[in-house]
Amino acid sequence: MKKFGIWKHIVPGVIIACIALYLTYRKTDTAQLLSVLREMQWPVLLLVLLPLTISYVFRVIRWRFLLSPICDVSARDAAGPLITGFFVNSLLPGRVGEIVRALLLSRKTSVPRASSFATVVLARIFDGLTLAAMTLIVLAVLWSKLDSTIRLGLIAAGLLYIAVLLMLVALRRWREGTARVISAPLRWIGLKTVSVRLEKLLISFAHGLEILRNWKDTIRVSLYSLCVWGALAISVIPVFWAMHLQFMWYYPLLVLVLAGIGMLIPTPAGTGTVHGALVLVLPGLIGITVENVRILALLFHTTQFMPIILVGLIVAVREGLTASAVSSIAESEDSDIQNNGFDPAKTPVMPD
Repeated sequence: MKKFGIWKHIVPGVIIACIALYLTYRKTDTAQLLSVLREMQWPVLLLVLLPLTISYVFRVIRWRFLLSPICDVSARDAAGPLITGFFVNSLLPGRVGEIVRALLLSRKTSVPRASSFATVVLARIFDGLTLAAMTLIVLAVLWSKLDSTIRLGLIAAGLLYIAVLLMLVALRRWREGTARVISAPLRWIGLKTVSVRLEKLLISFAHGLEILRNWKDTIRVSLYSLCVWGALAISVIPVFWAMHLQFMWYYPLLVLVLAGIGMLIPTPAGTGTVHGALVLVLPGLIGITVENVRILALLFHTTQFMPIILVGLIVAVREGLTASAVSSIAESEDSDIQNNGFDPAKTPVMPD
């Protein structure tokens, strides 16, 4: 069954993506769509590349800072694994790309695999917290225009990320006690073995939080995260320009928030689910026709993910990443999930 490791991850995501794309575009007015495409200013879309590149530059800077207490990693050594990780995440749903990123860095440097993975998780958590802040901004601006279902969804997403932040603070300050409290419900329902494994996992992760040595470090990482997402927000603007659409300052934030919600459903690069989230919500909020939003979703998704897939493919080859290595990691992840735990120190070693 091992040879099917990658396909077990790809096929379900592709099926979900196809269903989501069908539901989103099945009622598309082809004539109107072609009319909009003919009037597009296609060269304007190239303006997406600069802020998109800057966002990845800040991701590298942030990751190097998180790694600095462990090892002084050069920008070149950090950039390759980071881009490769995002490339893998664009093809496979789930966390395989994050593991690949951590393992590639450990292969190139003296950073232990567990510590490398801890920094990757921390970076993604700060991404989530920044997205939560953007969600709160969107809520404040659009509250009167949102129906109750969308309000509840956005509030739930924001509260989830805030809860994660509080959990991180508690884990860092009261390591064993917090881990015991979080895992307690599993003990109450009779899953004692799972509870013990979760408690050990949380304690192990809490040690990784020592990377943030003080509040100044936390603020600095937060600022880097704001730069990452600020650049991403700017990269959305050329899509509106290319389609001759008027936009307000918060439209790019709204697009990113909705895309983030769509990405919660595991499909390759959020294909279908991101499109569906945008088409479902945007027309009623910003007054753009459904047909225009359908095109906007296609252009936004393509300009955000196609560059990292193309560049990532080249970088992945240079990093020596092979399909068999990704398959081994995917199989290891499945095994870890079945055993109710994840230990990055026990994942397969990347081949030299």
